[in-house]
Amino acid sequence: MNSARARLAIVACLLLPACKDDSYAVVSVLTDADSIAAVAQLRVHVINDSATDVLYYPQQPTESLALDSVHPVTFSVQFDHSRGGPTTVEVEALDANQATLGYGRGEAVIAQGGVFQVKVVVVAGAVRPERELDGGTTSLACDPYVPAAACGAGQTCGLICKAGEPAVGMCYLAGAGQPGAACAKNDDCVPGTQCFEFSAVGCSVMTCLRFCNHDDNACGETNAFCNLPIPCGSGSTAFLTCSRPCDPTGTGTGGCAAGLACFVYKDETTDCACPGLGAVGAPCTQNQGCKGDEANCAGCAAGSSCVVLTNAGTTAQVCRPICDLRTRACPSGTTCNAFSGSTRGLFGFCQ
Repeated sequence: MNSARARLAIVACLLLPACKDDSYAVVSVLTDADSIAAVAQLRVHVINDSATDVLYYPQQPTESLALDSVHPVTFSVQFDHSRGGPTTVEVEALDANQATLGYGRGEAVIAQGGVFQVKVVVVAGAVRPERELDGGTTSLACDPYVPAAACGAGQTCGLICKAGEPAVGMCYLAGAGQPGAACAKNDDCVPGTQCFEFSAVGCSVMTCLRFCNHDDNACGETNAFCNLPIPCGSGSTAFLTCSRPCDPTGTGTGGCAAGLACFVYKDETTDCACPGLGAVGAPCTQNQGCKGDEANCAGCAAGSSCVVLTNAGTTAQVCRPICDLRTRACPSGTTCNAFSGSTRGLFGFCQ
């Protein structure tokens, strides 16, 4: 496609005989959530019949545009009357130095000789993929397990997850944050990882997690395992990330980002999570902290685990200190006991 076939146009031209047979896309640009200020220009990629035309709105850069999730920035794109079929519109929000502030894409079918709508949702911090994934047949613009395939070197692929909607992969410039490191946004993390939030009552911490696709070797760390599902969008297949090899004994915070605690889970796998409020001896329903909307939920503080104890024929779940079965160090008057079903002989609880 050349610029004579797709170009930014004035909607009033719809009434002129010279262009009465042409088609027009009314493009509305919004943000996913975060607003983007000081946008100097939108770079628009119009893709139809395997051809791409690059347009700019406005024609000359300014810093007067602001994108948000409520008030769309709207412009029209004119197509020659011979054009038809599916069309993709990709939008990059640029600053005054032509650096990318965000990226999004929308799709529609050309209404030949008429007007059709294209909604483009721009994600702050995302950048345009260098190539399409699987020929553009998937809802993911990039693969979080293999970010370089679509995003290129030095970039990572992060998932956008919304309830009831398909997962969307977006490319981001990668940062230096290793798995387990604190982060504020996706582009703080190294390629192959994403910035995820851990939250519970009194706790909100974001860390980089590595994607692994059912492959423990992809985790690249001793005692890190590919076993953490991330429910994402409306798809039934959960994406997986690696667990954290941390130290749950003592203060229970070794190897975790500030604000998180190390807990022991199935098969004595360790992972970092928000701590609960339960002190040693308090009743509990789970290891980590509660989000506040679960009925009768109670978690344990750092350094302890929610253990099922049996006494005089009755059972109860109680927070108990975590111990190392190899050293068996416990507070005076208690001993180190293996967790039920323990096979690795790594961690237990003091009782």
